[in-house]
Amino acid sequence: MNVYFMRHGETDWNTIKRLQGRTDIPLNQNGIDLATKTSKAVHESGIVFNKIYTSPLIRAKKTAELMNVYSKAPLVEDSRIIEFCFGDGEGHTFEEIKTNDRFISLRNWFFAPENYKAELGSESYEEFFGRIDDFLTNVRKLEAALSPQESENYNLLIVCHGGVVRGLLKQMLGWSVNDFAKTKIPNCGLNLCKLTEGSFSLVYSAKIFS
Repeated sequence: MNVYFMRHGETDWNTIKRLQGRTDIPLNQNGIDLATKTSKAVHESGIVFNKIYTSPLIRAKKTAELMNVYSKAPLVEDSRIIEFCFGDGEGHTFEEIKTNDRFISLRNWFFAPENYKAELGSESYEEFFGRIDDFLTNVRKLEAALSPQESENYNLLIVCHGGVVRGLLKQMLGWSVNDFAKTKIPNCGLNLCKLTEGSFSLVYSAKIFS
């Protein structure tokens, strides 16, 4: 089974480097245009999605809807792929998080992840990776229900967030939290892992379709 997953299109908070987390910020016009362009390019490459999962946040849902214009696949909201909760850090710029020691733990999430601790209402690694593992269990069950031929041609799309894309890569491929933090996740960059008999292998990461 082909498991595609991607970060949503651009928002105004992305452009000013303001931490979003669970804050429900919509796509800006550039984000809508980017998702529309990506959807068309993916379609022209011959990819048709059989099913799409999306985070319930509006920036992901709108991206998923635009990515589904050509495939018209079943689209399912799933709260397990909502963005990481950054608690009181949400709404602050990355510069503020880097320079204000009140946010030292959140700073570690980005720059020294092995030292991260859940503080100020933020999510723990146990909670975050636990829900991602639970979601991936469902993905594996979906693959197991397909015949080998069906699985070979089945395209699943997951539309989510930068933190969740990193989390998926880590849990799929057995990465460390340091690998997790170093990975660059562009808006609408597509990642592809092949799922075969319950095991994931990376085909490509952060591919821009245009």
